[in-house]
Amino acid sequence: MITSIFEDMISISSHISFPKVQWIVWSFVLLLLFGIYLQNDSFAEAATYAIITTLFYAIVIYGNAMWLIPRLYKKEKRTAYILLIILFLIVVTIGRLQLQNALYLQFFSKGKPMPTKDTSYYVMYYLSYFLSSILIFIFSIAFHLSIEYFRVREQQQLLQKRTAEAELKLLKSQVQPHFLFNTLNNIYFVAQRESPDTAVLLERLSNIMRYFVDEGTKDLIPLTTEINFIYDYIHLEKLRMRHPLQVQFDIHGEPDSLLIPPMLLIPLIENVFKHGIDKRYENNFLVAIITISEESLDAVISNRIYRSELKSGSGIMNLTSRLQLLYGSRYIFETSEKDALFYAHLNIPL
Repeated sequence: MITSIFEDMISISSHISFPKVQWIVWSFVLLLLFGIYLQNDSFAEAATYAIITTLFYAIVIYGNAMWLIPRLYKKEKRTAYILLIILFLIVVTIGRLQLQNALYLQFFSKGKPMPTKDTSYYVMYYLSYFLSSILIFIFSIAFHLSIEYFRVREQQQLLQKRTAEAELKLLKSQVQPHFLFNTLNNIYFVAQRESPDTAVLLERLSNIMRYFVDEGTKDLIPLTTEINFIYDYIHLEKLRMRHPLQVQFDIHGEPDSLLIPPMLLIPLIENVFKHGIDKRYENNFLVAIITISEESLDAVISNRIYRSELKSGSGIMNLTSRLQLLYGSRYIFETSEKDALFYAHLNIPL
């Protein structure tokens, strides 16, 4: 039954937002409880009990789904979670009964004979309310799963939207790319005869442009393609340097068979040339160390500090947004400063 209800909620949510679905469900629950209580109680009494019951149901559902599960169950604190759930349900059940009894005695008991029941009756009475709390607790687990579903779906939709926007921008920037590549090839063959160094630069520029056109729109590309793109980018950036740039680029592990999303590493390298290099000085350097294991790819980029690395521009901010969309909480991206050096550390699962 619970599964069916949430399947209906998911179907409805394709047309309306998840918060609106919740309001609709809670309104239905309130009206249903009101109808049940109205069979034996007055209108005011039924309305009061329906509101109280709905309120305590909401406390159980939201308390478990949005507080206990994220803070205890998902952090592997299973024993503490079970103990707190039992305590939580007992407190909620007693609180609900005490409130209902107090309101009954204050407003609804006039003219009604006080029931005389034995102890076993009250035990069963409290137990029935506790069992209803357990049932609502089970429902709260399904509710939490629905929250996770909508969160993941929203992230996927946002990622698809950003991907579509990026592809549109890329298409707008591709003014007859094949014509441009053919022209570059013609210039390359001429330069190869007249100036071999210029020909090499044209080849690297052509590689970079082909990367944006052919690889930039893919979901995954070979890690070696990303690394070759970085090599070409560094080589072209070094042309602007007044003094030689010291570059250390080490790769530990075997990258040949690995696939990663495009443009994940280049923003870190680009950030070095934007903020970590001063062309007036001779001792500029860039160190990039990539370590590949069975579980993850780890990259550490370091450079000297010449200006505030915190103002790292849209490239790093876009990278952070992409990492969040692609990996959720399964990645590490952090920056630090030590001994006049700036470090950027990225770790992604493979």
